[in-house]
Amino acid sequence: MKKTSLLMLSLILTLPGCKSNVRDSSPTLVNNGIQLHQNKVTVDAQHAKVIMKASGATYPVEFSIRRATDPDQRMDVRGTVVDSGQGKVFGWIAKLNEVANSATVKRFPQLEVQADADQPFQVSGYADGIGIRYRCGPLKSTFTPERSKVYLVEFQFVGDRCEQHVYDITQPQERIPVIGSPSA
Repeated sequence: MKKTSLLMLSLILTLPGCKSNVRDSSPTLVNNGIQLHQNKVTVDAQHAKVIMKASGATYPVEFSIRRATDPDQRMDVRGTVVDSGQGKVFGWIAKLNEVANSATVKRFPQLEVQADADQPFQVSGYADGIGIRYRCGPLKSTFTPERSKVYLVEFQFVGDRCEQHVYDITQPQERIPVIGSPSA
């Protein structure tokens, strides 16, 4: 009994350090309560807006970012997104998926962050299914946002592989690919 208690105590003290190579700013039920949607970011004259989404499958994707000006250069986990099936299933089913995922397990249809203009910005997407046989990533994209622009970083499931692309979507009807430095 004493050995079991000691083992449990050492596990409890060890586990929080398992992800010490990243920071975690993602929303939690304890810190943020029930959220029916993710917080929105606005574009201003000094910053850009970066939207992170997943498409092609309903697997959860964890997104992390790194700003060039951050004093702590570890990746910062911003949260998890999941494609709700909007446009592929009945609208009410997609909306129900979005609300259930957002309110309970903090998986949103998209995440939004503000990015410093003219400074390198890195986004990492990672999909891993526990109990389901898929793992993809982390895929990293680095680009330099411009002032007052809106960017989409899309983690795409394509058949049995995945890709991550960055688009300038400042004009919503246009998707202009952004040349950066994608890497795996």
